[in-house]
Amino acid sequence: MFRQSVARLAIRQQSTVAKAAPRALSNSYVGSLETRWESLPKEDQTTLIEELKTRMEGPWQELTSAEKKAAYYISFGEWGPRRPLYQPGDKSKILWGTIGGLFAGFGLFALIRSFAAEGPTTMNREWQDASDEYLKSKNANPFTGHSQVQ
Repeated sequence: MFRQSVARLAIRQQSTVAKAAPRALSNSYVGSLETRWESLPKEDQTTLIEELKTRMEGPWQELTSAEKKAAYYISFGEWGPRRPLYQPGDKSKILWGTIGGLFAGFGLFALIRSFAAEGPTTMNREWQDASDEYLKSKNANPFTGHSQVQ
């Protein structure tokens, strides 16, 4: 007797006849998921995903609107890899930080240049003219014309 009931149970489990759809998830469980998804523990997130998957295996007309919204948010919402890179106000912080860094760099450059010594004597105009005359007298640098007879 016991064997027959176990055999019947096993046959019913393997049957291809449509099984009863799982019960609808409560609105408080799947409602306003966008606001509390990030704060849910990882285990609760995975159980909610699995429960929604089993609910979506049946006819979609039987899903409540809260379950449809939750399934859409889990599939396409702004969480995990789809989270935006910048939160509101972050772009202005980056802009002002960059402008401040540039001004600080220019200010530091001006401060260092104000304490710097005079430039080398070889950089003044008279020295450059004298070196050009010397090169012309030695017929040096044929690429710019010092050695060409004019």
